[in-house]
Amino acid sequence: MKKKSIAEKLSIIIINYNSTTYLNRLIASIKNITDIVEEVIIIDNHSQDLGSLVKKENYFKFFLIKNNHNVGFSKAVNQGIKATRNNLILLLNPDSYIPRNSNINYLFERIHSDNRIGAIGGKIISQNQKYTANMKPGFFVGLFEFTILKRLFPNNPFSMYFWPEKSKKIKDDIEVDSLCGAFLIFRKIFQNQFNLFDENYFLYLEDLDFCLKLRRQNQKVIFSPNSKIYHKGGVSSRNIYNITQKYWYNSRKYFFKKHLKKIEALVLNIIFSIEELIFKIL
Repeated sequence: MKKKSIAEKLSIIIINYNSTTYLNRLIASIKNITDIVEEVIIIDNHSQDLGSLVKKENYFKFFLIKNNHNVGFSKAVNQGIKATRNNLILLLNPDSYIPRNSNINYLFERIHSDNRIGAIGGKIISQNQKYTANMKPGFFVGLFEFTILKRLFPNNPFSMYFWPEKSKKIKDDIEVDSLCGAFLIFRKIFQNQFNLFDENYFLYLEDLDFCLKLRRQNQKVIFSPNSKIYHKGGVSSRNIYNITQKYWYNSRKYFFKKHLKKIEALVLNIIFSIEELIFKIL
């Protein structure tokens, strides 16, 4: 088999925030796909544990960009996108791990050979995360999946629609509306412009928003259940800054205001605000 040229290889972007112990494990596991990887770019959002970063792998070029404060996930991803040399980018969470049988090579070859595919990803195996692929959320998905109603009615039809893996066993590649940003391959440049994330999201839902943008541009988003990574999940959000809840509230309001009709977004955001107030009081 002819060896791939540098121009045909992947750039990996990892956004790190106080997850360096897991990041070292991920960097070591990248050796399992070094035949398709040219460079690894780590954007660090002012971690307190960065001193434990071990840069001992020589299988690929290694770049570390340090931010002097936490700029959020979307903005850090965009820093990485602009810094990459290659047009195909693999976005990974720092607390993930690439097994030998990840089958990421298949994902790379598929998106590389088909310009109609805007993003592709595989299965994320985690104790905290059961599903990877999403369909576009409407008003009732927002109501039953993005509020406490999800816990009260876990198998409601709207959540079942939103998570296609929840409603059926997927054995082959399928076209979906979105994939989790913890394991996502996409293009750096589309229509002669950087393919960037919306920086109004500090944390959460930026991957869903990004994939919906690709869909509006008539690009396919493909979920491949036969490719996989392992993911610890929630490591960055368990740090001493405890920013998770605040940015989840902000992101869900912004997302539905952006993607729904005005009256639907208004009603949902009123419901979100009431729920937030109740939780705050409790």
